[in-house]
Amino acid sequence: MRVPDASSTKQFYEDLTAGRESRGLWGYEKRFDPNLLPQKPSVVRHFTQVVARWLQPSDAVLDMGCGPGGFLAAAAPYCGSITGVDIVPAFVEACSKTIQDRGLSHAHTLLSPNGLVPSESGVFDAAIMVDTIHHCDDPGAVLDDVRRVLKPGGRLLIFEPNKANPALALMCALDRNEWGLLRLGTERSYRALLRHRFDVEVCTYSGLLVGPEAPWALAIADTVSASPWSTPLGWLSPKLFVAARRTP
Repeated sequence: MRVPDASSTKQFYEDLTAGRESRGLWGYEKRFDPNLLPQKPSVVRHFTQVVARWLQPSDAVLDMGCGPGGFLAAAAPYCGSITGVDIVPAFVEACSKTIQDRGLSHAHTLLSPNGLVPSESGVFDAAIMVDTIHHCDDPGAVLDDVRRVLKPGGRLLIFEPNKANPALALMCALDRNEWGLLRLGTERSYRALLRHRFDVEVCTYSGLLVGPEAPWALAIADTVSASPWSTPLGWLSPKLFVAARRTP
């Protein structure tokens, strides 16, 4: 099972943005619409309220793999500045429009030509990565670069699909663009990936569910992730959340 390379991933998302590619529940409108995403109850509960607890009002934040800017817009009120970076030109263009439409004067975008961060070292207080790492050709190299641009002690906040959820794992297995998750997607794999780069502070389940949006699906995600250490169903959560600090 060969994981798509960066050029294939870039082309896929260019086609998805342009409407030449469709993924139903995982299509552009369901998962990426930056006008709808920040207002979704699951995003508010499991993303916005979470990052708000980890960010400071003066923080310079990197949104690595920003897409069209939905999560950037959700995080923007809780930091001093935020920069969205993506390898997909259509995403960067859409994110710039999101910033303009919402009047986010403290937000900016950068196009990454090689999957790394086109920025000087040690300039960010925090970095956010939502559904990004499993799409990287070399996740370790990307995390090394994110570490490079973080200040000493800078924080990394990661949201990634939870492979232990059998429905999600099946969907990823059937969608070649998501095959990168099959080599990761567990607490153990992310702890191993972060080791020697970051000190993991929290690694837990998350109920973040962007699609499907049926009430029953949202209710299940909320329930199984509500108290992952006390319920045997926590492993069915749709996401993993990791908070880590850059090592010296």
